[in-house]
Amino acid sequence: MFTKLRKIFLGSSLTLLIAASVACSGLTGEADQSPTSEIVNETISSAVVTSTPLARDSVSNSSNPTETVGNEQNQLANFDGTGDDKDNTSGDIPSGASDVTELTPSQIVATQQVHLADLYEETVDSIVFIRVGTSTGGGSGSGFVWDEYGHIVTNYHVIQGATTVFVKFFNGREYRADIVSFDPDSDLAVIKIVDLDHTIEPIAIGSSGDLRPGDLAIALGNPFGEEFTMTTGIVSAVSRTLDSGFSAYQIPAVVQTDAAINPGNSGGPLLDMDGNVIGVNTQIRSDSRQNSGVGFAVPVDLVKRVVPSLIDNGSYTYPLMGISGEEVSITVREAASLDGDVRGAIVMTVSFGGPADTAGILGDTGQRSTNGQILAPNYDGDIIVSINGSPINSMNDLIGFLALNTAPGEEIVVGVLRNGVEISIPMELGARPSST
Repeated sequence: MFTKLRKIFLGSSLTLLIAASVACSGLTGEADQSPTSEIVNETISSAVVTSTPLARDSVSNSSNPTETVGNEQNQLANFDGTGDDKDNTSGDIPSGASDVTELTPSQIVATQQVHLADLYEETVDSIVFIRVGTSTGGGSGSGFVWDEYGHIVTNYHVIQGATTVFVKFFNGREYRADIVSFDPDSDLAVIKIVDLDHTIEPIAIGSSGDLRPGDLAIALGNPFGEEFTMTTGIVSAVSRTLDSGFSAYQIPAVVQTDAAINPGNSGGPLLDMDGNVIGVNTQIRSDSRQNSGVGFAVPVDLVKRVVPSLIDNGSYTYPLMGISGEEVSITVREAASLDGDVRGAIVMTVSFGGPADTAGILGDTGQRSTNGQILAPNYDGDIIVSINGSPINSMNDLIGFLALNTAPGEEIVVGVLRNGVEISIPMELGARPSST
């Protein structure tokens, strides 16, 4: 039945769910017209019905704060079927499949409801409510179980400045926790439960590399102290870069979601339709410090690199190329007389003595101020179009590729467009200075 349901979703009756969702909700909303916008280090998703395949076994998705005024609210981000059903991996309904029965809109919604309720029950025991005390008060947030040893992943801003940390599970068990380590650059932190005396279940970790806008997104956390809340939405965009708010560097490959994220959700997981973590909710864009439909999560592919190093080494070191640049926009194309199909990251400045400088990467030759800031660019710097053969279409691509695929000391090959000719430049990556 679930296999058939997947087929139906891919067919014409997809629109039925959308109609049913509207009919069942009876709700309309108006966008806030306030012109002021700010980034707040809070996150998690809103409850909406989405037109996504439901059965956990039927589809393999390729993706994988209580109302306090503590750290959480004040941190700004400048920062199967049975019988003879067969899995149809192509997603097409086989010709002559006369046994396929279309479901009514109410049946589709009911099936999704069951799936989400089951997913909540299967994952909520791995979610924690975090309360912290600081020298100036306190705050709260969310987190999730990383391993059976009691390590909990959350946001750095949730535990920033904490003198005491308390962790509460869905079953009511509460513990003190120690701060293991943190990484301000990614707004991630690891804490560890003290004197753990019950069995805990690590949450399933997925992948963020293959996420697409439209994929189902589910957030679990504790918005406004309302413990163990589930909200749903979709992946709204991928490959964003976002200021962490705590360092000069940006978080790469950020997942954007319309799932409701509010104060108290920070540090909680963003899940895919199978309950696998695809991100750690970290910020929202809002003019009221509450959910406005634009939330951001640290991609789990970065989490999988940072967290083990925080546990084992107490820190994480990022690779460094030693450049600044910008996307090849129409302004750059016109100024540099580039073809319209040229895409990449144009190098504006190269750090003296850094990896890029040593390798021979060239920056812009325009007029500069005494501190090195470019005042009148010539847009004649090298244009990075690939790394190790992977296309680089923007500065965001470059930042994301380096953070998720390389390490300090690694040899890479940079594809560069210089004077209309593409050349390959070998480079040994350096190490980014620590922000802690």
